[in-house]
Amino acid sequence: MSRNGVRRPDADPIRKARFRQAAREIVAKDRHDRKQGLPADTAGAVARATERAYRQGFADAQGGSPMPAAGDVQPGDAIDWALIPPRPRTAFWTICLFILGKGERTDGAGHLLPATTERGTAGWRLLLPSGNFAKKPLGENTIVPLVRLGLLQLADDGPERLLLSARGRATWWRFLERGGQYPEELTLV
Repeated sequence: MSRNGVRRPDADPIRKARFRQAAREIVAKDRHDRKQGLPADTAGAVARATERAYRQGFADAQGGSPMPAAGDVQPGDAIDWALIPPRPRTAFWTICLFILGKGERTDGAGHLLPATTERGTAGWRLLLPSGNFAKKPLGENTIVPLVRLGLLQLADDGPERLLLSARGRATWWRFLERGGQYPEELTLV
């Protein structure tokens, strides 16, 4: 509690991810409307989003629902789907769909191998369990956040390759248990 007795909400990474997603949608709508020559009420959209954020923060402060500390999460624990940034989330969805599937749990024999993208930058190509390669390599900047979040990991043995980690598998299965719809709506609370 602060000096005046009002509680301040604890940091909530899921709330922050939802706010970022709302901001992305406001910016995207503004760009689209301006490109099409339509009137844009960006200031109004920002005001409405700010008001929703204020109300959510106030409610969280009054309710006192603490988030687990970052150190409380174990390496094999699933992370919330909303915590994966948008572009890496799309790549992760593709990787998991082709390696693990949506039905019965599989051993997920596929992996990622170093490759060069069409633009000539470093990337990773998805090798499917069937032995075929995915059409386009994924850029390094798309994959790095997935490694940083512990969803992908370098293989310990043999040539350089990335595998789905225990956390990555757990995150995918939790996503499917919750409905597994893509693209999902992250801004609804």
